[in-house]
Amino acid sequence: MNRKIIIYFLSIFILIISINDTYAQRRNKAPKNRFGIRAGFNMSDLTSAAGLDVFNGLAFYDANKNYVGFTDTKPFQYGFNVGAIGQIQISDSWFIQPSFIFTTKGYKLNTQNQNMEFQNVELDVNAYYIQIPIDVVWKFSFNEDFRFFAQGGVFLGLGVGGKSNFIDHYGEKIIPRPQHETTPFPTDVNGFIGYDPTVHGLLYADRDETFKTEGTNKWELGLEIGLGFEYKSFQLMLSYQYGFIGLYDYNYDFTTRYEAKGQKGINNSFQYLRQEAPKSPSLHTISISLAYYMDFLSNKIRY
Repeated sequence: MNRKIIIYFLSIFILIISINDTYAQRRNKAPKNRFGIRAGFNMSDLTSAAGLDVFNGLAFYDANKNYVGFTDTKPFQYGFNVGAIGQIQISDSWFIQPSFIFTTKGYKLNTQNQNMEFQNVELDVNAYYIQIPIDVVWKFSFNEDFRFFAQGGVFLGLGVGGKSNFIDHYGEKIIPRPQHETTPFPTDVNGFIGYDPTVHGLLYADRDETFKTEGTNKWELGLEIGLGFEYKSFQLMLSYQYGFIGLYDYNYDFTTRYEAKGQKGINNSFQYLRQEAPKSPSLHTISISLAYYMDFLSNKIRY
């Protein structure tokens, strides 16, 4: 699905910039160097749910005791972006567009084990970033006031906050948890669930600071592509971001934590539950943003 979105945007981008040069005289109507503000709405999700159960200390198995794990997250965590935006002209049609924004992302998961319907795990994760997207923008002017544009570039972000909520409905608030058994193997006793107590603990709910949790990556780096329209000093853009750095490091070394519990030779929950760590999932985001360029400060353009 992610590749199809990227291919779709890139195909439109290539098609647009291949328009015959007979329209070149229309491409020089855009204001030159500009500065403004922007705000928008985000819809984000993880690229995959694979491994999230093991990373959180659980492993799910089918009736034949084959590992099945989490299959997918709930579609989209909603958020917003707000900040500053600029444009630097490099030719009649081409511009560099940097931004400095605060943006919120995340994901949700609510899943049931196929063998025991009452068993349910919920994940609700918010991640807040300070982000710097830098895009190359191509513009086509229909007239002095109205322009179409396509953009593509990269973004760099630093995680600065957010909350991660993990709720495990096995046994509710009863301690010790009767639905759990400390074992790396699936058994009939725990409903085909492997349980790592070093990671998961005994409580039914955990609420943590997203980027203060060990094994969570604060940095993000990725690709951004988008399309939009400008009218005078206003710019409406639809963009898609795909992160290259996983939100979680599935190979993070937790050796010290396991040694403190008297378990040597184990580095993380994937080793404890005897599962192969998949590729760490990253965040991808669809955004709709509106920018206002204060042209009266720079180019004295009508607004």
